Amino acid sequence: MTAVLVGHDGAAWLSHGIEALQEQSRPVQRIVAVDTGSRDRSGTVLTSKLGPGTVFGMDRSTGYAAAVRRAVQHKAARGPLPSGEGSTSQGGVGQGRARSSEQVEWIWLLHDDCEPAQDALEQLLRGAAETPTAAVLGPKLRDWTDRDVILEAGLGLDSVGRRITGIEPREVDQGQHDGDRDVLAVSSAGMLIRRDVWDQVGGFDPGMTLFGEDIDLCWRVHAAGFRVRVITDAVVYHVMAATRGRRAISVGRRARLLQRRHALQTLLGNLPTGPMVASLVANLTISFLRTVFYMVAKRGTAALDEAAAIAAVVGHPLRFAAARSRRARGRRAAYGRVRADLPSGHSVRRAAEFVALVMSRQTVAEHAAGRSATDDPDNDDSLLTDTGFLQRFITRPGVLLIIGLIIVAAVAERSLLGGGPLGGGALLPAWEGASTLWGEVLRAYHPSGVGSASAAPPYAGFVALLATILLGKVWLAIDVLLLGAVPLAGLTALLAVRKVTRSPYVRVWAAASYALLPVAFGAVAAGRLGSAVAFALVPLIGHQAGRMFTSPPRQARRAAWATGLCLTVGTAFVPVLWPMAVVGAVVAAAALPRSRPRLVNLAVVVVAPLVLLLPWMLQQLAHPSALLLEVGVQQPGLAATELPARSLLLLSPGGPGLPPYWVSAALLLT
Repeated sequence: MTAVLVGHDGAAWLSHGIEALQEQSRPVQRIVAVDTGSRDRSGTVLTSKLGPGTVFGMDRSTGYAAAVRRAVQHKAARGPLPSGEGSTSQGGVGQGRARSSEQVEWIWLLHDDCEPAQDALEQLLRGAAETPTAAVLGPKLRDWTDRDVILEAGLGLDSVGRRITGIEPREVDQGQHDGDRDVLAVSSAGMLIRRDVWDQVGGFDPGMTLFGEDIDLCWRVHAAGFRVRVITDAVVYHVMAATRGRRAISVGRRARLLQRRHALQTLLGNLPTGPMVASLVANLTISFLRTVFYMVAKRGTAALDEAAAIAAVVGHPLRFAAARSRRARGRRAAYGRVRADLPSGHSVRRAAEFVALVMSRQTVAEHAAGRSATDDPDNDDSLLTDTGFLQRFITRPGVLLIIGLIIVAAVAERSLLGGGPLGGGALLPAWEGASTLWGEVLRAYHPSGVGSASAAPPYAGFVALLATILLGKVWLAIDVLLLGAVPLAGLTALLAVRKVTRSPYVRVWAAASYALLPVAFGAVAAGRLGSAVAFALVPLIGHQAGRMFTSPPRQARRAAWATGLCLTVGTAFVPVLWPMAVVGAVVAAAALPRSRPRLVNLAVVVVAPLVLLLPWMLQQLAHPSALLLEVGVQQPGLAATELPARSLLLLSPGGPGLPPYWVSAALLLT
């Protein structure tokens, strides 16, 4: 029996750990200790407690995995081992089908911040004797400070590399997790491993400087045909100093980056090809979402760590292929045995728990106090656990309204999603790209029919601009404007109503009432792109017009220009908005107290679309009936003829796919 102890700035805990090691009811026969450039008294404590012949030093940048590999090869760990106490007689399995009389040497790995219970080694060896096919055994870990709190009893790994303990935050150990059993992995804090198996699988991966090396080693032990078990009667008390940030990481990388990178290396290196590809796609997606989230949350370091971790793995294909090649033997058989410890829905469940947390309005302080320090450090910075930012954002009534409107629109328009470019009704399919559309807008002569020098409809320029932002996809721009009319209208209505009432519930009620008017769904059902855009713009026009009449002179002038610009965009899609604005301006000029600034502002609103949409507006004014048309509509009129008066009173335009008029009855309540 050889105990390997690695010290790194752990003087505060080393004395207790060494004393517990020396007082084991089943004594170890050899102890090898490594001090990796500690800046406290760790080296002195190790030497004074264990003697200079069993202690050696390594560079401060040495990781735990490299230190253990070097210690196992040290002369103090290679001398003659007395038979009897400290070794066991057992058989193997697979390649290691050993004779029952074979003496097995064990390596016991310990951290400088862990303290084994007095019978910990005895219980581990008891488990080894009861299960001869087990090559790795691990103890139950409890908290060093609060010794009734359980930290780990075996480890798993989910499909996006999250370390799974199965332990609730601050869970008190009442024997609920007791019972020896096979697991995917056990922690390196107190891990007992057969030396011949250690040599066979190559020990810890030297590329894993810190964090995650234990799961990777245990997975390779499974691939070699051996079992990994947790022995819950063996107890080790652990500080988890590096995980909890109680000491600095000195291997040149941040803990978050190391954990994420090594988890990816473990998953993608040990999974068979099919599951590996699926895991790669899932991890690329989650890493992208996490990076975007961290950037939005202004957590640049976390975003950099996430991006660097995934790039370190997939950005080196030769190194990645070599790592998979080293793990090829027994990989598929091992996957069959450990598959139950790789739950694919674990992250989804954590997302659901987070949503429940947000909906219950739990405070950030309560969540932080209840967070389990045993979880992977990556948990603390995942896409779904930054409650300080997300809770404030998601629980806003306006955000909940927009999410609800998106869901309603998606359900109502589900038959239109994913079927290629939209077409039908007043809408023609948009097959061209943004460059083609820009060409139509900027060209003076259009070779259609016998040729035309008429100006291109200005709405095409706005669609081309949006399509350019959306990477040149005109069809996507059309989808956003048409299918997104309901949530967009809800958003603009919410902004407009903010100036009317301070009550968030009244704002949400009013915005939802406007967004769910049948006009929006009628526009979508009939393919009326112009109506959909105008429906979303009307609240903005009204909002800016209101500011124009209520703000100080300078702000009122800016509001007038904003009103004119919004009206310009709306008029490009639905020309009738301009004469309506002219009528409204005349009524306002006649009804409100007259002043020169107010009249100038009204003139800005009326003249801005006329000037900005030249020469197209001159063509519309030359044929006034064209002002009653919109994008794609060749004749003025409703979506359906012979509508009853009650439908018109409830703003229901009729048409295919529109719900009955009584669906709008809630308008009467509003």
